[in-house]
Amino acid sequence: MSGPRDIIPDPIVGRRTPAEIAAALRLPPSPKVVSTGQNNLVLDFGETIVRLPYYASGVRELAREADVLAALRPHLPPLLPVLERRDVGGHVVSMHRKLAGEPITEPGVLPREDQKTFARDLAAFLTTLHALPVSLLPSAEAVDPLAEWHELLRQCEQHAFPLLPARVVADLRQRFSAFLADPGMSARTIIHGDFGAGNILADDGRLSGVIDFAGCGIGDPAYDFASLAAGFGDDFLSLVALHTPISAAMRERMAFYRCTFPLQDVLFGVEQGDDEALQAGLRSLTTEANCKR
Repeated sequence: MSGPRDIIPDPIVGRRTPAEIAAALRLPPSPKVVSTGQNNLVLDFGETIVRLPYYASGVRELAREADVLAALRPHLPPLLPVLERRDVGGHVVSMHRKLAGEPITEPGVLPREDQKTFARDLAAFLTTLHALPVSLLPSAEAVDPLAEWHELLRQCEQHAFPLLPARVVADLRQRFSAFLADPGMSARTIIHGDFGAGNILADDGRLSGVIDFAGCGIGDPAYDFASLAAGFGDDFLSLVALHTPISAAMRERMAFYRCTFPLQDVLFGVEQGDDEALQAGLRSLTTEANCKR
């Protein structure tokens, strides 16, 4: 999981056009803008993908992600990018060869048999990832399982809860209390940390790549399943569950995690003055279906 960040706007990206970035990296001109998300500008140069962090914290994340991928790649199927860090006018960016396939934002567009195959592929990847020894990651032994969640609650009390209806806040506080008292949180594995639709690639109905390991760390495997369910839906998750066990206790934690996703949008919106992210998070939190048990 990637918790709230010390995000500091960096003006360098804003002063450089995609054409200037292409020239600096000796890549073809006129790249396709793949994403202008909350943290990175992502450019597609055909065979090469370039990510440019908007914020100073993103530069540190690039370095960490490269180290994480180098540690994990020998132990996982060949689905991960090989990151190369480069300097563009004093700004660090990451480059990697484009992986086969495209993100599937809605598995329902696939024929039923292809959905089953794709679900089996995802289950196999997560099973392998979650079974890796946590010692593969730097500073794994120093992780406090609940520290980031106590910090998230503190930030919510300060920034998010004052913007929400009292009934929603009461429910969220109860969920945090139950979660923080859950002994199941002692079980820790390596997790992707953002296993959502945009970071999962498919080619001809098969899993072809997994990207964006910036949030990879030591955590609860239920978090990855929660991200998957949030992006692909509970019906698709039921297909994944045919190939990897998801206990009732894990499903309880998944329900909690799914409520924290829009909370993090609210916090980001408040911290960065991003009204779109803020309003999207508030709308999601006030829709009962998003925080169902």
